[in-house]
Amino acid sequence: MRSRRWLPVAVALAILGASLVPGSASGAAGGAVGPVGVDKLLHAGGYAVLAFATLFALQARSLRTALLVVLLVTAFGGAVELLQSPVPGRHLSALDLVADAVGAALGTGSWWLFGRDASTPPDGGDQH
Repeated sequence: MRSRRWLPVAVALAILGASLVPGSASGAAGGAVGPVGVDKLLHAGGYAVLAFATLFALQARSLRTALLVVLLVTAFGGAVELLQSPVPGRHLSALDLVADAVGAALGTGSWWLFGRDASTPPDGGDQH
């Protein structure tokens, strides 16, 4: 099914769009869940979905591909951080990037545990 290949593009565009909306004067999403701010949970959740969607689209089965997706999704997070720095109410944050990387790793781990064995065999194969 070719339409699944557009899923990570849609997720990435949603993340980009949400990240470039001007923020409040305080900067971050308010509140906390335990020791973690809600904004960090939103970052981790969004980038987990992006990593999982990317691996689903690729029907990835190799550890090398999974690790590459973690790296690329985290790099996308870094690019988004740079792009949002001039947006009013937004700022460049290393902790946001850490949350992005944690999310990318969690999404990839979820794919590795639950998605890759349930997926249909990929066209052309990624089975090394």
